[in-house]
Amino acid sequence: MSGQLAGRVAVITGSGRGQGLVAAQLFAREGAKIIVNDLDQESVTKAVDSIIAAGGEAAGVAGDVANADDVQRVLAAAKEKFGRLDIIYNNAGIGFSATERMGIKMDDTVNCTVEDWQRILDINLTGVFLFCKFGIPLLHDGRGVIINTASIAALKGARNAHAYTATKGGVVALTRSLAVTYGQQGVRANTICPGVIDTEMIQSVLLSSNATRDAIASGTPVGRIGTPRDIAELALFLASDASSFITGQTIACDGGATA
Repeated sequence: MSGQLAGRVAVITGSGRGQGLVAAQLFAREGAKIIVNDLDQESVTKAVDSIIAAGGEAAGVAGDVANADDVQRVLAAAKEKFGRLDIIYNNAGIGFSATERMGIKMDDTVNCTVEDWQRILDINLTGVFLFCKFGIPLLHDGRGVIINTASIAALKGARNAHAYTATKGGVVALTRSLAVTYGQQGVRANTICPGVIDTEMIQSVLLSSNATRDAIASGTPVGRIGTPRDIAELALFLASDASSFITGQTIACDGGATA
């Protein structure tokens, strides 16, 4: 298969749904072989089936990004099934829908429980660390691409959701250190900071009414809410040779919200 990522193998976490799934499907159309990872097997299977049905190549491994054993299983699958690893896209994370989906409450420092702080840290920051720790030595010929997902919350203060904001700031700082440390080995690392993106994860939280949607859209310089495709296209650019001189950067994809 031809395309910008022809012959490459990408592990994409959180790719069973939302913007991770859209990225996995786009990367596959551009020639990459995909290891789909998500927490539950059903979403992983559906994502893999959708890629294969469209003519792409994919395999799936369910697992928790905060569990070192699961992370190593996911990464090993790239070598076992496709013979190499070129791209690690750390897309998985929890945000403002975590209260509804996982019982984790996003709150300020005083009111955040120690247990919620730790779980948010485990998923949003330790998960990125684990995939980099175990994945960098597996990158093909010591070369490869790391794309980490943070948030525009990492670029400005947040009134609430302090644990979330702290972890996303940690992702930005970690990514810069990865770029500096492993650049001469040919490894590039960049961070994407999405703004408000229209995914299932936040529809019930930030986009629950037409009035709210309109207010967010009108407050954005480009006049609309972001889509998963917006993020996926940026990730594709960062994964491809078109960005071969770009590393250690933090790129907001937010319609100008942080301008």
